Amino acid sequence: MNRIKRFRRLKQISLTLIILLSLAVQIPLFAQSAEKDMSFIVANDWRYKTTGQFAGPEFFRGALLKIKEVGKGSFMLSPGDVSPMGDSRELIADVLGQDYLWYPSVGNHEMPEDGPYLEYFREWNKGGTSLPNIVRKGPPGSEETTYSFEIGDCHIAVINEYYDGKSDHGMDGNVVPELLEWLEEDLKNTDKPYIFVAGHEPMVALPDLDNGRIRHQGDSMDKYPENNFKFYQLLKKYNVNAYFHGHTHCTSIGKINGVWQVTAGHTYGLERQTPTYLFKDAQEYLNKHKTSGLSEEDLLEKYFYEVRTYNIKKALYSTDMTGGVDYHDLKDEPALKHFINFYKNYNNDKELREKYIKTFDELSDQTRSTFLKVYLKDDQIKVDVYRDDARGGKYNLMHTYFLD
Repeated sequence: MNRIKRFRRLKQISLTLIILLSLAVQIPLFAQSAEKDMSFIVANDWRYKTTGQFAGPEFFRGALLKIKEVGKGSFMLSPGDVSPMGDSRELIADVLGQDYLWYPSVGNHEMPEDGPYLEYFREWNKGGTSLPNIVRKGPPGSEETTYSFEIGDCHIAVINEYYDGKSDHGMDGNVVPELLEWLEEDLKNTDKPYIFVAGHEPMVALPDLDNGRIRHQGDSMDKYPENNFKFYQLLKKYNVNAYFHGHTHCTSIGKINGVWQVTAGHTYGLERQTPTYLFKDAQEYLNKHKTSGLSEEDLLEKYFYEVRTYNIKKALYSTDMTGGVDYHDLKDEPALKHFINFYKNYNNDKELREKYIKTFDELSDQTRSTFLKVYLKDDQIKVDVYRDDARGGKYNLMHTYFLD
């Protein structure tokens, strides 16, 4: 089928239905000397898991501590959903150093209705050239939120997929003609041997490499198959080594018609609050405020409203305590009653406690928190995949891939 016929066919059907996906085959590790060569970290989608009750090692901090242990590389690339960006930057600097380079892209949760996060991003790369090593700022309307940079032999184009051609917050993941034009101009003007592109959403969502979970299939860039196919064509035309993205909270590494797509998962740490974590956190709150004169139920109510109520609802739903009502639809008053019952039962009834834990494991479909370490050596690209146990535990090297 010639190129014109192929393109016309892609107009009619989703890219999802016509991709030829071949999952990467795991291969042996590099020798120890790889640490002497250039490397970088890919981590994203940890939103809110930085401060307050989320400041502990069960969350994003735990990933940063492991990154410090295995080597932080030359920089961190973060394809979106990293707000609040000020808190994120402070935590990264606290663990990895004030001078550590951080290159984020915007995600759907950096958009205006979620708060002032997009404005922070604009200030972070003010004028489009404030970040170190920038070689090209973004197109008109996305000067700060689209950019490319170069370090050593590596060129990376970071794109804002919510740019609508005029504004940097078009709100739908897409690669519009203006962005495609900018990207082609950028890619054809680099002579670096390693070329990567990073954006928040996938060309097509792929299943998690461990539990098989799949999210955002059909409502990511594949929602716009014509632009998506043109984006894929650009990556292939200019021999882009890989496209890094987040959004799905799953991790996968595979080829789409010859182009590597690296899905970097999420770096939440604990994706949902387990029954054990929720009980212990509430118990610590009660102990801290035991001299307040308030009853246990009153303190549990204060805890419920002072911490992120939304996450408590998610935990209750995954423990099958909401009567089948989805956590998105669960009102505060019944959720509070469920939470108080949960706390008392967990504290006083061993049989119920074990039931909560077992039910949560069966229903929550937790996905392991992940970061990637990418090595560039001798014209080869190695990707080490570090993941936790999906319960807020420590990270371990679980998979290694070569990108040919």
